[in-house]
Amino acid sequence: MSALQISYSNAIFYLKLFLFFLGLFAILLIFWSAKKIEPSTEIPFAKDVDFTSLNDGLTEPLYSSITNSGDELQIQAQQIVATEQKNTALIKSASLKIFSENRPDIFLSSDKALLKKDEKNLIFIDNVVLETEDKIEITAPKISVSLDITLIQANGPVNGIFSNNTIKAGQLDIFEENNSSDLVISFTKGVEMVYNSD
Repeated sequence: MSALQISYSNAIFYLKLFLFFLGLFAILLIFWSAKKIEPSTEIPFAKDVDFTSLNDGLTEPLYSSITNSGDELQIQAQQIVATEQKNTALIKSASLKIFSENRPDIFLSSDKALLKKDEKNLIFIDNVVLETEDKIEITAPKISVSLDITLIQANGPVNGIFSNNTIKAGQLDIFEENNSSDLVISFTKGVEMVYNSD
């Protein structure tokens, strides 16, 4: 009787061990067969959703990709809805973050934005604020951001604050310098700068 109990106990033990390794192998198979997601320069909902079908809107869309300049883009919104213009959608409460290894990150937000699918462009409108990690703050009526390269543009009036200094200009361009990872922040067209000595 005791030999039968020992044999039964051994069988249960080896069955449990076998099931454990079988489960472990199944998990490994899932990871091995998983498809690697390549960075995309197109917003998934812009690519996959027909804009004319967005009557009720798409709630809380998220997007992350890498530009051909090597910067990471992250876009969040409250909602995206169709507009009367073809391949253009309205984004409510839009925010954008641009992350880079060698320079300060950039943050953009607005109450509304327009996504131009064909132009791979996001235009921030209505209470637009651009901030950088190194404490530069810029406001403008409208700021345009390219989704496939690192390029930000605004037509004035542009107002900027940094290190207690203020700047006003008719145009703002933020882009990568040729053959360099340096970011150029260029104010042009009637630039006025006030230095504060505090």
